Amino acid sequence: AGLGLDFVHVTDGVFETGGSGTNPAEARRVAEAVIAHARTTPERSLGVATFSVRQRRAILDALEALRRAHPETEDFFNAHPAEPFFVKNLENVQGDERDVIFISVAYGRNAQGYMAMRFGPVGAEGGERRLNVLISRAKRLCRVFASITDEDIDLERARGRGVAALKTFLRYARTGSLEVARRSGRPADSVFEEQVARALRARGHLVHEQVGLAGFFIDLAVVDPDRPGRYLLGIECDGAGYHAARSARDRDRLRQAVLEDHGWIIHRIWSADWFARPEGQLAAVEAAILRAREMLEARDEGRAAAAAAMPPEDAALAAELGLEGGEDEAPAEDDHLTPAYVEADPEVPAELQGMELHQVTPAKLAPMVMAVVKVEGPVHLDEVTARLRDAWGLGRAGARIQAAVRAAASYAIRRRHLVDEGWFLSLPGEPVRIRDRSAVTSAGLRKPELLPPAEIEAGLMRIAAENLGVTREELQRQLARMLGFRALSAGLRSVTEDEIRRLTERRRLVERDGLIVVAEPAP
Repeated sequence: AGLGLDFVHVTDGVFETGGSGTNPAEARRVAEAVIAHARTTPERSLGVATFSVRQRRAILDALEALRRAHPETEDFFNAHPAEPFFVKNLENVQGDERDVIFISVAYGRNAQGYMAMRFGPVGAEGGERRLNVLISRAKRLCRVFASITDEDIDLERARGRGVAALKTFLRYARTGSLEVARRSGRPADSVFEEQVARALRARGHLVHEQVGLAGFFIDLAVVDPDRPGRYLLGIECDGAGYHAARSARDRDRLRQAVLEDHGWIIHRIWSADWFARPEGQLAAVEAAILRAREMLEARDEGRAAAAAAMPPEDAALAAELGLEGGEDEAPAEDDHLTPAYVEADPEVPAELQGMELHQVTPAKLAPMVMAVVKVEGPVHLDEVTARLRDAWGLGRAGARIQAAVRAAASYAIRRRHLVDEGWFLSLPGEPVRIRDRSAVTSAGLRKPELLPPAEIEAGLMRIAAENLGVTREELQRQLARMLGFRALSAGLRSVTEDEIRRLTERRRLVERDGLIVVAEPAP
C-alpha cells in the first residue's frame, strides 16, 4: 500500500477454532516484527493491537521467547516512558497513540480450510467505530498482519458495517487501492466544519461530510457536478487546538499523505483564518476547486490517450490493474502508466534475401541485430534470435541459427555498437525502459529468467522511491503489475528477490523496520 499503511500476508497462518482460538503463525510473525522494530528503529514508539484477548496472549508468549533470545533489544521496551510499548486487544485500545501500530487480525481459515466469517468485536454492533479508532492510533505507520485477505471475506455470510469496513480496509492495506469513497453517515465534527459546508452549499457546491473509508475520513468533500460519482476536492478543517497537539499533527499528516498518495486532492482550512476572514478563505477554497477540476481533467485526458492506444484486451487489463478509473470512482491516483512493450518486426534487406539465415556473415547480420535492440533493448539475445528467425519465416531456430545471431551480436559488441550484460543487449547510453508485457506475442518475453536485470532494477527503484517505503512482498507485487504480469509467480519472485538482494548489497536500497526504502546518498 501507499505511505503509512502496509499489509503482511501470513500465508501459513491457521486459526485454531476448536482449540486455542488463536493464530500461532501470525502471532510469531508479529513477535518477529516487534523484535525487528526494536533492533532497527528503536527511536519510534510501538503498539500492537489484536482482535481478541487470546491472540494478545499468543503474541505476548511468542514475544517473551524472542526477547530472551535477543537481550540486546531490551532497551527498546523501556525507551518510551511517555508512549510505552503495549500489546492490547481491540477493546482496550483507546487513546494509545504510537508512532507505529501493528494490527493482528488472527481470524481466518481453520486447518480444514473453512472460514467461519466471525471477527470478534469488529463483527459486533459498532465494530466499524472500534476499527476506526484502532487504525487512527498510528502517527507514522500502520502495519496489518493477517492470514486472510479482503477477498476471503464474504459479505453475504458476514453482514454488518464492521465486517464491511474490515473488508475494505484489508483491501486498501493490501493493494493501496481506494474503492469508491463512501459517505460515512457521520455528522460534521464541529461547528466550524458545518459553517464551511453551509457556505460552500450557498455558492452552489454539493458538499458531503465525513467521506472516506475505514479510518481515513475527510472532513468535507466537494462533488464533481459533471461526474457525481467522484469528488473534486477533499477539505480538512483544523481547529484551534490542532497547532498545539503534536500527535494530532503527526496523525493528520499521515492521513493526508495516505489520501494524496491515492489520488485525493486536499485543501486545508484553519479555523482562526476562517473566523477572521471567511470570505477570503471561501474564495481560496473555490480557487482550489477550480485547480482540482483542471488537474482531474488532465488526468482523464492522459488516461484516455493511453486507452486509445491500447487494443480492447489491453484496456481491460489496464482497468484491472487500476490504470484507468470508472464513472463511479473517487479520484484515482495518478499512476505512471507503464508503456506497452513494443516487439520489433525487422525486414530482411534486399541483399540478404535468398540467403539462409545461418549463412549470413556477422558483419552483414549485425545491423539487423542492432535494429531489434534499438526497438526492444534491453532485450535478451534469445528474443533477438526469435525476431530474426521470424523475419526469415522460419518455424524454429536451431543451433546454426543461434550461433549466427550470437556471432553477429558479438561483432556489434566488439565494435561498441551494443552493450552486453549477460547476453541482455542494449544500445550504448540508452536509458533503461520499463515496459508492460501484458499484450506481447512472444512467449519468451514473459519468462522471468529473460527479464532484463536492468529493467527490474529500474522498476524496483521507482516503486521504492514513489512509495517512500514498501514491504518486500508489496515491492515485488507492484513490480509484477508494472511489468504486466497478473500474478507474482515463483519464478518472478525468485528473479526479483535476487535483484532486491543485489540492490541492498550495493546500498541503493535499504530495509528499515520491515520497509524497503531508497538509500540516502553518501555525504
